[in-house]
This record gives sequence, C-alpha cells and structure tokens, in this order.
Amino acid sequence: MLVGRDAERRALERLAASARLAEAGALLVVGEPGMGKTALLDDLVAHADGLHVLMVRAGESEKDLAFGGLDQLLRPVLGLIGDIPRPQARALEGALALRPSDGVDRFAISAGTLSLLSRAAAEQPLLIAVDDAHALDRPSLDALLFTCRRMLADPIAVAIATRPTGPLLTAGLPRIELQGLPADDVTTLLSGRAGHAVLDDVGRRVHLATAGNPLAVVELAASVDDLEHLTPATQIDVPDRVLAAYAARTRALPAATRTWLLLAGVAGDPHDAAAAASAQGLRVDDLRPAEAAGLVVLGAGGITFRHPLARASAHAVATPDERRAAHRAVAAATGDADRRAWHLVEATAALDDSVADEVAEAADRNLARGAHSVAAAAYERSAALTTDRYRRSIRLLAAGQAAALAGLANRASVLLDQAAAETGDPLLRGRVDALRASVEQRWGSLERSRDLAGLALTALTGRDQEAAVDTAADLVTTCFYLGDTALASRTSDLLEGLADQVSTGTRTRALLTCGIARVLAGGDGVSMIREATMALLPSAGTGSDLQPSWLVLGPLFLREESAVAQQLIERTVDQLRHRSSIGPLASLLFNVARYLATTDRWDAAAARYEEGISLAREAGQSTDLTLLLAGLAWLESRTGAEQTCRDHPAEALVLAERHNVHLGRIWATYALGDLQLGLGRPADALEHYAALQVFLDQIGFRDVDVCPAPERVECLVRAGQVGEARQLAADYHDRAERKGQPWARARAERTCAIVTDDPRPGLTRALHLHAASPDRFELARTQLMLGEAERRARHRIASRELLRSATAIFDQLGARPWSDRADAELQATGERVHRRHDLSIDRLTPQERQVAVLLAGGRTTREAAAAMFLSPKTVEYHLRHVYTKLQVNNRADLAEALTGVGPGA
Repeated sequence: MLVGRDAERRALERLAASARLAEAGALLVVGEPGMGKTALLDDLVAHADGLHVLMVRAGESEKDLAFGGLDQLLRPVLGLIGDIPRPQARALEGALALRPSDGVDRFAISAGTLSLLSRAAAEQPLLIAVDDAHALDRPSLDALLFTCRRMLADPIAVAIATRPTGPLLTAGLPRIELQGLPADDVTTLLSGRAGHAVLDDVGRRVHLATAGNPLAVVELAASVDDLEHLTPATQIDVPDRVLAAYAARTRALPAATRTWLLLAGVAGDPHDAAAAASAQGLRVDDLRPAEAAGLVVLGAGGITFRHPLARASAHAVATPDERRAAHRAVAAATGDADRRAWHLVEATAALDDSVADEVAEAADRNLARGAHSVAAAAYERSAALTTDRYRRSIRLLAAGQAAALAGLANRASVLLDQAAAETGDPLLRGRVDALRASVEQRWGSLERSRDLAGLALTALTGRDQEAAVDTAADLVTTCFYLGDTALASRTSDLLEGLADQVSTGTRTRALLTCGIARVLAGGDGVSMIREATMALLPSAGTGSDLQPSWLVLGPLFLREESAVAQQLIERTVDQLRHRSSIGPLASLLFNVARYLATTDRWDAAAARYEEGISLAREAGQSTDLTLLLAGLAWLESRTGAEQTCRDHPAEALVLAERHNVHLGRIWATYALGDLQLGLGRPADALEHYAALQVFLDQIGFRDVDVCPAPERVECLVRAGQVGEARQLAADYHDRAERKGQPWARARAERTCAIVTDDPRPGLTRALHLHAASPDRFELARTQLMLGEAERRARHRIASRELLRSATAIFDQLGARPWSDRADAELQATGERVHRRHDLSIDRLTPQERQVAVLLAGGRTTREAAAAMFLSPKTVEYHLRHVYTKLQVNNRADLAEALTGVGPGA
C-alpha cells in the first residue's frame, strides 16, 4: 500500500488523464534513493486504465550497453516500425541490432523513436513509465529526451523517475521533487510494517531522524519495538543504519548465496547470471536465503533485486578479487559480444591487448549502430588497456571522434587532448589536431579552432593532401566566422597550390574556399566561386558531419538569381532532412536562411532561421546558434519587430563575445543599426553603423557586402553631413566595382546618387543593376529613393509608379517601417492605395510558420513531420492553428496566403 504522496499521485493522474484526451505530457519524479519513486510509478501503472503501458526499468550494470533502455521501451511496438519513414526505421533497426548498420546520425534514431511511439499512440494512448532513469544508457536517454521535447498533440504520457543528478535535470521538463513523508504518514507507515499501532511519539522521532525518507522508515520498522523503549534523549543514527542494513543482511548470507548475488548484480541480465552461476556449480536453491532476507524476488524471469541498494550491497561486501572473478564468470557465460567485452574490462587489472582488442571491436559495433557515446567510452577503455603507444593514440582519436558525434564536446576535447599527448607521429598528430579544430569550431573557441587547424595543416601538407585541403577549407570557414581575412587569404594561397594534387571533389571545395577567402579580403574570387558552385551540383551533400555546412556558401556569396543555386540548396537540405541529421542541418539552415533573406522569400528565411535555432540549441552548437540568432535579428530589423530585434541580437552578442564569433557580432550590430534606420532614427542608427565599421576595420574584414557604408551615407545625408557622405560613397563605389557583383554595384550606384544634386540618373543605373540580383528589398529601397526624387522634381506620374512598386514589395516582404515610409511618400503625390497592413504570417508561432512553409511547398503531413522531427499529430495540430490564423481552408489557399514559399528548402 502506498502511504501518503497524495499531491504527487494527483499530478501523475492528471498526466495520464491528459494522454487519454490526446494531450501529450512528460513529468519527472525526482528524489533521493528511498524516497518512493518506484512506488509512485507502480501505483500510476496499476491505475492506467485505457492506456497501453510501456515500462522501462534501468539498471546501473547495463549503463554502458547501448540502447538497452530503448530496446525495453520499443520492443512491444516494433511490429509497427514499417509504418514510419524508412530512413528512421532503418536507423532504429540498426540501433536495436535488428539489422546490420554502417553508421547513422544519432538524431535519426531519436526521430525514429518519436515516430514509432506516435504511431503506436494512434492505436491506443500510451503511458511510458521509466524507473531509475539516471541509470539509462546515454543513447537511450537522448532518444527519450528528444521525444519528450517534441510531443504535443499525441496521446502519450511519460513519467520518469530519477535521482537528482544527470542530464535529465537540465532538460527543461516539468518535475515534482519528492520530499520526505510528513510525521503522520511516517507513523502510519511504521504501524503498517510493524503490524501494530506505533506510538505517535515514536513516529515523530523516526520522522525527525529519517527526514521522512520512506526507505529509512521501512528499515527502522523492523526494530520498532526497540525504538519504543529508547529514552527521548537517545539519538537514532539512521543514515548509518540504512546504509549498513542491506550490507549486514548480505554479509550474513552463506558464501554460495553471496556469490550468486554478486553474479546477478554484475551481470544485469538474469540469463547471463544464471549461466555464470550454473558454471560455478550454484543452484537456484542457493538464493533462498537471500529471498528470505528480503533482498531479492525469485520468479519465472529469474532473480530481481528488491531495491538498488540490495544490488549495491552484493558488490559492497565483496573483495576486489571476488568482483573481478564475477565479471570473468559472466564474460565467459554471456553470448553477447558487447557484454563480454565490458565484463572483461572490469575483470582486468593490468594492460591486456587481447581485452583491448575485444573492447575496440565492441566500440566499432556501437559506432555503426549510432551509439556514439557508448562507442566513445569503449574506445577510451580500450586505449587504457593497450600497450602500444601508437595504437593507444589511434583509439583515443576514435574515442574523441565518437564523443563529438554524440554531441559531448567537452568529453571529445579531453579525449583528443589525450590523443595528441600520446602520439609522436606527425601524420596522426595532424589528424588529431584537425578533429580538435572541428570540435572547437562547432562547440568551443573559434580562436582555438583556428590555431589547431593551423597546426594540423602544417602536419598534413605533404603527407595527406586530401586531408590538408579539407583542413585548410575548414580553417577558412573559421576565419570567416572570426573575420580573420588576412589568414584566410594566406590559406587560400596554400589551397590553390594543393588543388591540382587532389581528387575532383576535393579540388572543387578548394576552389570554392579560395574564392570565398579572396572575397572576404576584398579581392576577386567571384569567378572561382561560380565555377565551384556549378561543379558542386552533381555531388551535393557529401560533406562530413563534423564539418560546417559549406555547400550553399557559393550561392550565398554570389547573390545572383540562379536555378542551379536553388537546386543545390534544395537538394542539400532534403538530403539532411531525409537522414535526420540535425547537427549538420542546423549549420546548413543558417546558410539557407541567409540566402533566402537576400531574395523575396522572407517567410521561408524566418522559418529556416527559427528551425535552425531550435536544432542548434538541441545539438548544443554554440557557433551555429550565434550565427542563426544574428541572422534572424538582421531579418527582423527590416520588419520593424522591435522587441525581438532587441532580444535576438542581445543573445547573439553575448554568445559572440563568449566564443569569439565575430561574424555573429557583425550581423547583430548591423541588425541594431537597420532597426533604427527603418524606424526613422538615423542618428541612433549611425552610432551602430559607426561602431560596426570600427570593428570591421579592427579585424580587417573587407568584404564589401558586409560594409555598412550605404546606410552610413544615408544617415549622414539626412543629418546634412554631405561632405563626409560623399567621401564614404566614393570609397564604397570603388570597392564594389572591384568585386564586380551586381548586388554590391547596385548599392554603390544608389549610395553615390544620393550625395549628388540630382540623384535620378544614378538611381536609374542602380535599378538596372538590381535586375540581376534576387534581392527585392534592395530593389524596393532604390525605387523608394528614386520615387522620392521624382516627386521632389514634380514628376508625379513617374513618382507614383515607383512608389507603388516599392510599397507593394515592402508589404509583400513584411518590411513595415519601409512600407510606411513609401506609403507616406505616395500619399504626398496625392494617391492613396490599399495596403497589406496585417501580415498574417506574423501571427504564426515559429513552429506554425515552419509547418505552413513546408506544407505550402507541397509536402504531405507525414513528410513535413519527418522533415521537422515531429509527429504527424503535432503537425496536424499546428496546421489547424495556421488555418485559423490565416483564415484559409486548404493547402492551395495556404500556399497563396504565404509569400515566397518554394519546395525543398
């Protein structure tokens, strides 16, 4: 009988009731050992009428066995796996060892878990109960958390019991904290266990001594008669008694029983324990004394410990030699190669290459299954047992790479530092440093990444040219983020020398990177970028998961209307969505959103930014998160979204400062200036632009596309400082002409025009140049300025045509401050037009916006769910809200309601 816990039981009952009403929910039950977490879950399961219960009981002995918890959870519903997206199904089958696997993204397994549980819930509402979740293997825990974060409209309730330690506590899930039972409940529990009424005074003293811990109370109930005879001044030393109680019972057992318990405790699997015990001549009857002592339960499924402390006591009373002997016995008895490897590790007290080899093979298998965190631990243990220093460093390198794939950046850094310290081989050291640089680039310090990549490049050049080119290309990307154009330029010279010594695909990346490096330094690299972009299309999507996305950098830098570029972008995004590769996808979405933000597809750009931010937070990728936040802020600055355009750059600037992501600082500062300019505050805008220019000069960032000179000139002209404005405009014009791209040249012509007495000829030239660029916002700004100039020249008809077009474009994009300005100018000509003041897309939440864009682009509900790593029910839930907010009834009307929506991206 469960005593007390009325509030906790009601919370869990509400969770289950919500699942019956098709409302998903998750709840952590957090408490120290003995607080009654298991009892609460068992009570919930016992009253789960109408729910299909999936139960997981984790065990410390199986924490290093990949996907053991996930196997428990999903095995009852695996018959439905054919109904989920095939890539996710294959990832799950590989993870659960149902089919061979050659390596999958960890998030594909998590996405498959969500899809399978959602499919099962469509048959009958689910209750998922996870006991001792702190002991789950990390891959299973990751999949469980991924699912909990994305449930919304599915009839699924998840109750998770855990100790107050580990990643569960930082997952953002609602929780209830178990405190000790109140005094009256302690007295009730004591009486029930003792078989007679216990005096209230004794109950109060036990409550004071145990702080209401139910396990401690139960342990004291066995000696309650003695407690009744103690004087009020006698101290009840509960902690020692509770900790020692199980050990005392275990120590009093016969030797054969203790050995049996030790085998069961280290084995985890009851069949392995039974096989090991049988090999040592032990019988089931030898467990009877342990059952009589209340330590275990015997049944058809084998031996089950009554409490984790009972299992721990078997380990605690054994000597180190006895523990190693137990592990050797289980290793010899098990038929599972991974279990055998881990038990051999625990049985080995010295260096042993044969054991190291077995553990390395287990690591290989886990890596192929997508259990990257378990593989990292296995490679690390294998290295610790390896006698040869070179092989040890190879295994530490593999451990670091696996940890990086698991998203364990700090652990990866430690392991790779160890690998670097172990090896004296230049080539191997170069590969280690290249990987260290990649880890730092995504999760850590960009400056450290730059330095490590430089070391790696020196070591790899002349020894492994393919790896040298990849490392050099990554170094240029890091320089891009840092704004270190001088080093990027020097690296491009090296790349150009290596380009003819590598394969065609690697040469293409070298060509693209050289072009980007030269553009960043203010030089001519456009032709190289264009050539590389054309060559990339047939082989898009071949980048490593540990490298930042670079496949769409070409279209981003070219800023040209290109069907080839659009095809490359769509194809690359679709490939990563298909593979459920969240880490690379977050990085890629940044570049995609940045590209879309320079076209008329602002709705799609915002959706990509928001999705990327969510995924980067999920994967813990600080660099990508910084850039995504800054990019979204720049887009929002033009819509006049004042609050979000203060929040997003504020967060981006903090992250940029912490991780030295200078590119994020550049864009966030630009966003603050653009916001003020659009809102008609040129003096405030000029302060931000001036600070930005100082920073660009300080770091030597010379790409004319990031120069705020056109905006500075506009602010200065409004302030009457035309002399300074003319000098800035002339310098900008020279730089834009050197780059030779229509986008920059159009801005340069406009900038020079507004500092002349008659801006109309220059603005007209700018309009012709805008025709070669997809950036509708810049086109509309030039139309606005030319319309203003024509109105001042009293050419009302010409002015109205330009201002109508500018107003329509600004309205379509959602650039409200700019459309207000254009509308005011249009009214000054004597004309008033109907405008799209209420942009329906602005009323959508980020996730609703993403759903709307994907479905309007032609995806089915299931396809959108797979692409967004959500369940179909959740997509349908968001779609209902989208229809209501946009006042549409079908997909065709949805596509028409959204602007700038296209498939793929």
